[in-house]
Order: sequence, then structure tokens, then C-alpha cells
Amino acid sequence: MDTLARGGWLMRPATEEVPLTDGLGRVSAAPVHARRPSPGCDSAAMDGIAVAAADAGHRDPVRLPRAAFDWIDTGDPMPAGTDTVIERERVVPRDDGSVTITGVTGLAGPASHPGRNVRRAGEDFTAGQLLVPAGRRLRPADLAAAAAGGHVALAVAREPVVAIIPTGDEIRPVGTPLRRGDITDTNSLMLAARCRQAGALPVVSGIQPDDPDALAAGIRGAAADADLVLVIAGSSRGRDDHTAAVLAQVGGVAVAGAAVRPGHPVLLGHAKPGEGRQAAGTVPVIGVPGYPLAAAVIFEVFASPLLAGLQGWQRRDDTRRAVLDRDWASPPGVEDWVPVALTQTADALAATPARHGAGSISQLARADAWWPIPVGQGHFPAGTPIQVRPISAQSQ
Repeated sequence: MDTLARGGWLMRPATEEVPLTDGLGRVSAAPVHARRPSPGCDSAAMDGIAVAAADAGHRDPVRLPRAAFDWIDTGDPMPAGTDTVIERERVVPRDDGSVTITGVTGLAGPASHPGRNVRRAGEDFTAGQLLVPAGRRLRPADLAAAAAGGHVALAVAREPVVAIIPTGDEIRPVGTPLRRGDITDTNSLMLAARCRQAGALPVVSGIQPDDPDALAAGIRGAAADADLVLVIAGSSRGRDDHTAAVLAQVGGVAVAGAAVRPGHPVLLGHAKPGEGRQAAGTVPVIGVPGYPLAAAVIFEVFASPLLAGLQGWQRRDDTRRAVLDRDWASPPGVEDWVPVALTQTADALAATPARHGAGSISQLARADAWWPIPVGQGHFPAGTPIQVRPISAQSQ
């Protein structure tokens, strides 16, 4: 972050206003306060008749003349002079317009308890009350509360744009027939979907060949209008791995390799764009390893927090407690991200770690959660309590 800041990059969410109908999943850019109370006036909470509690009496049954009550439906404003609603099921109309109220003794004393079956003005919330805090990923109930409070639109964080650049002479688009040695570009598909889960807008480029000049042009072009650039593959030290050298050329490399498994060859740096929305500053670039499991881990460790910061999203702690169902050993010198399958047993939530290789996408597809093992922790016997992060919850 210090390197990016020195280059002119600030993690400051840009904002825009969207109608409530488009607000689901966006991040509130400011606190949302009620512009009016809800309900706006005393109103009926049930269908029935509105009466003055004192008129209902304590006898059973009670007969009321037509002038002593008003028929009322749920949500209707309470007529002047009334303070209680008697449920329609207790009301028996008579031919002369009067009614008989039955079961008065079951009303727990309506004469001494006015307000029965009435929603008071401001009972849900008052004008000025906080409905939605800043930094929340908006849920259906948040939008409904804002509407009830008098809002038709909300200020939200602009969706960050993430440029995704797949690289490699052997990489082919999804759906393309494969020859011997070809690889389907599953990483772009996976990372773009994960960006959308994180509230960002992915822009996937064409597959870049293993050519430094083409990659440099691709990164500069992508950085012109993106808030983050993900370069897939080429971050290691093979003969065709050019990302580190190219990134140093177009901006700078801050980190080459991290103590995380899988995903050790990750590159963290920045690019100076040419012309475009970001031309005045610098844009963070992550060199994502080409193995699918490693790519997924690097997104969670580095890209996900960055995108949360760009939206001002106050990330929730969504970890869950589980219990290992087998012995497990991890290298103690790295932060080891292990995909686990979860099974609810009679006693606990059981976690089954995957014997993963960095190139295994199927094991991630079968997993329910990540188990991030901190650096310095290696051996775990069966029955050890652990903390896992459910994969399905990572959009929130």
C-alpha cells in the first residue's frame, strides 16, 4: 500500500447515486437516516372495528351502537377518538348496524389497556433514525427500510473496475477445441465471477501471448480505466514467465513471492497507465499464479481486501467453528489455505481437508469453505477445533 500511495494511488471510494431498485449488493457510501417516521400515524394492526377502549367495557358480550365504532382494515389510520382495534373475529354485526363483541374477557381488559392492535406513529422508526450504516453491502431488507423512510435512491460506492488479463501461448478460450498441450482459460471465468461477488465489474481481455511487448501494452491499456489489474500466469521464473520484468517496466514490483500456499509466486506491484480515467495516478497490479487453486487463494488474500477497501465495505467476520475429522499437517513456514468440505454431524460441524494440489480446480469446486492456517502452525490431530470461512458467504 505504501508503494501505491507514493505513486499517487489513494484507497478512497468514489460514490454515485442509484435508485433503490438497483441497490441490491451495492455498498452504502453514507449512513441512511429516515426522512419520515414509520408508521406515519397511528394505524390499525388488524382488521376489525376501531373503538375507544373505555367503550368496550368488561362485560361479555358487549354491544356497541353504530356511532361507537368504525370498521377498519389493517394499515388504515385510526379514526379520531379511537385507540383500540377489536379483531373482526370477535365482532358480530347486527341488523340495526350495531355490533356485539364476544370474548371480551379474553381481551385482558381492553378498557384498561388502550392501544390493543394499534401501531403507533413512529413505532417502527422515527424521523432521523439511522436505518442503514455506511459501509454495508445492501440487502433486500435494507432497501425496503430505506423506501419506508422516504428514500427513492441511495448514495453507494462506485463499483471498482477489475481488468483481468489471461496470458500464455497454451491458453484457449472456453469452448475452444483443445489440441495436445492446450489449456482452457478457466481462471478468467472464475476470477471474473469472484469479482462480481465482491461488488466489482470485471473486464476480461483477450488472451495475451508470451510476449513482453504485447503484455506491457496490455497492462498499460487495462490500467487506463481499471481500479485493479489481475495478470494471470507468468509470475514465476519459467522461460516464458515475463510478468515480473514487464511490471517493473510499466510501473514497479513491490513484492515478488509471498509466504502463502498455494500461490507463493504472486507478484504485487503497480502500473502507470497511459491515457484514461486513471492516467493521473497509479493502478495496483496483482500477478496471479496460473494454477487455479493458487489463483483462487491469491484473490482471497490480496484482491478481496483491496476491493472491499475501494468500496468502503466494512467486511464482516463470517468465520465458523468446525472440527477436523482427520489428522492434518501443513508446512509451518507459510500461511496455508486449505479447501475443506463441511458436514453437519450430531455433535459438531465436521471439516474434511482436501489433499490439494495447486492445479486442482475440482477440489475447490467440492469444497464448502477455506481453512486459512496461520504461519507457524503445522500439525493438527483429528478433533482439533478450527476456524473456516464459508465460500458461499464471501459475497457478503
